[in-house]
Amino acid sequence: MKNSRFVLPFVIASIAGTNAALGTVGNTLLNLQVSRDGTTWTNSLEFNPNDVGRRVLVRASVSWLANGGPSPIGFASLTWQPVISNVRDSETIAPFANAGNNLNGGGVDLDSTPLDGPYGRVRPFAATGPSGLNFYSIQRHTNGSGGAPATSYLRIARNDITNWAGVGPTSGTAAANNFNGAGGVACVQKGVGNVGSADPAFAYGTQDIVIFQFALDVGTLTPGEHRNLGVAAPLEGMSRNSTTGERKANWFTSSSDNFGDLEGAVVVNEAHINLVPSPASLTLLGLANVAFSSRRRFSPRR
Repeated sequence: MKNSRFVLPFVIASIAGTNAALGTVGNTLLNLQVSRDGTTWTNSLEFNPNDVGRRVLVRASVSWLANGGPSPIGFASLTWQPVISNVRDSETIAPFANAGNNLNGGGVDLDSTPLDGPYGRVRPFAATGPSGLNFYSIQRHTNGSGGAPATSYLRIARNDITNWAGVGPTSGTAAANNFNGAGGVACVQKGVGNVGSADPAFAYGTQDIVIFQFALDVGTLTPGEHRNLGVAAPLEGMSRNSTTGERKANWFTSSSDNFGDLEGAVVVNEAHINLVPSPASLTLLGLANVAFSSRRRFSPRR
């Protein structure tokens, strides 16, 4: 489904860094991928939910897309809202670490059995909140509820952010629901100089950095049914530069940068889960159709 609120894969927009002295232009690629086993990841997965087990893994990684100027040393922050489209009421997102920070359960360390979790923001990218009062939750939108586009969606954001991404007052305290993007999933790392002895180590690097992972449990298909689920991240649900209005991510320029001075617009590469029936189901459906046609063709007249 095409909708103007969603970012098509690799639609590029760029903005200059917030630090004018840097004179840097660059972007952040937010790459959304899916997997049936946690080992092989792709942007498009064909999946038969009638097989044993109906869990699909979803992960988000970030990469710096340079366009001149210095390169960052590590990822600083992005607040965003994962969205799954074309879902049914029976489909849901598995429990994940939904409150706290790196030091008290807000972040997870991915292990060798990803189908069983844990899920959530990947350490060290849970350096801040949310509190137990405003925890991350699964928001369900149907028939345009909360200002969402038509069809059905699952959206991850703070439990008090009930409007669709970008919907609501554009100024004042009410803009938090949901114009300014501040109520999404905050994937944040501390700067090198702010990492304490109890904190996880600073994650250097600029390519394919996994910041969030979760699991979607999909429903069964009726015979012959095909359905496509989209995995997206609306730009309107991301952290916002209050001066330019651009939706952006931040990166650290050096070990002395504790704020993430390098800023770039976000490019989203979406993922798709193509739900298809098993070959056996298709065969049975075909036989049923043949039998039905035969009965109609050869039934004696009355």
